[in-house]
Amino acid sequence: MHLIIASRSDPASVKMLDYLTEKYEFSERDGILNHGDFDLMVIEDRHIFHDMTLSGKYDYVVVLSRHSSAADVKSVTAHPTGNFGPSADLGGKPRTINISCPKIMSGTLRKMMESYSGNKFEVTFEATHHGPIFDIPNYYVEIGTTENEWNDPEALSTTVDAVMNPDIRDYDNFVGVGGGHYAPKIKDYFRENSVNIGHIISKHDHDALEAWEIDMAVKRTPGCRGFVMDRKGTRGNVREMVKKYVDEHSLELITI
Repeated sequence: MHLIIASRSDPASVKMLDYLTEKYEFSERDGILNHGDFDLMVIEDRHIFHDMTLSGKYDYVVVLSRHSSAADVKSVTAHPTGNFGPSADLGGKPRTINISCPKIMSGTLRKMMESYSGNKFEVTFEATHHGPIFDIPNYYVEIGTTENEWNDPEALSTTVDAVMNPDIRDYDNFVGVGGGHYAPKIKDYFRENSVNIGHIISKHDHDALEAWEIDMAVKRTPGCRGFVMDRKGTRGNVREMVKKYVDEHSLELITI
């Protein structure tokens, strides 16, 4: 069983919830809303601060969310959760990441890329960057960045339908390294090649990144085969850490 979480304190999440329950018939079972293999949980508080223990109940959880962008990037996104480095301003804990969900998250983004034919929204990954804390694999799906986008019918259908019907492929799983918040080169490589992506370590986290966090990213990307690294978008210290880790653990390094 899978779990979808929506938050009433998040206006985009509410719109996604409305679309979800209008298109897909949910029925109550033992006090829980259910549609096929999906249970639905609606919380009142902001999801990024809502830590949960779900082990033994679900195989993964996906959170419906708004996306905020200071640059007003209009986007529909999927991303893993947690924090690299010493900051945890948006929930979770410093230097703590959750178990990523590479096959399902990549399948969701792949479906979004396949189904969206417009030019208003960028369909993209985001790097790992906020809470909450979960004890099972999880990922976020987001619409950004203003009320106009949160209400956009095409954005709603693109995101929610992809959550319900991801294009899952049994490709090898990789940690992404480098690039900005949206990791554009990693996204392009993903679009054109047979890979799944788990955690993504943005260059914004590289100055404070410690070597053991590389190991954490691998161990919390299930079945990790290695790294897809944006070479120019990766700081020298992190390039060296990744290369050393790859050599010591006989993993694959794809440099783009």
